[in-house]
Amino acid sequence: MLRTTGVLLGAVLASALVTLGCASESQALRRSAPKLELKPCGKEKVVHGEGYDAAARECIWKAYLARDAAEFTTTHVTIEGDPIAYTIQIKPDVVVTVDNQDRYGQKGVSTHTCQAMERIRQEKQPERFGFALTGCVGGGMTRLAVP
Repeated sequence: MLRTTGVLLGAVLASALVTLGCASESQALRRSAPKLELKPCGKEKVVHGEGYDAAARECIWKAYLARDAAEFTTTHVTIEGDPIAYTIQIKPDVVVTVDNQDRYGQKGVSTHTCQAMERIRQEKQPERFGFALTGCVGGGMTRLAVP
């Protein structure tokens, strides 16, 4: 009887270990969502008006309209030479990350999730466009412009 109890106890312990191993593995799988592949629309660096990439901007705009996953980054350099980078991701939500390194502005990185995006013409160069984002949360602003 003692031997049967020992075998039975061993089987119960082994079963519990397998079950715990499976439970912790499934919990780990639930915690890590699959990474969304974003189509790279391109990166531009605009220094004193030079470096504008119309094709990259058109790519992110079309992705927004179709709600296709995509990413575009534009970096604008201030007169003093400080970069302000804007990364727009369509996931299908519109997520904008601003990395402001302007020594005369509010330095830091902020991320905004926005409900809507529209094209806006640039004032001095109407053939060029930027983006206006509205209904934003996070990052402290409800509206945001990407030049």
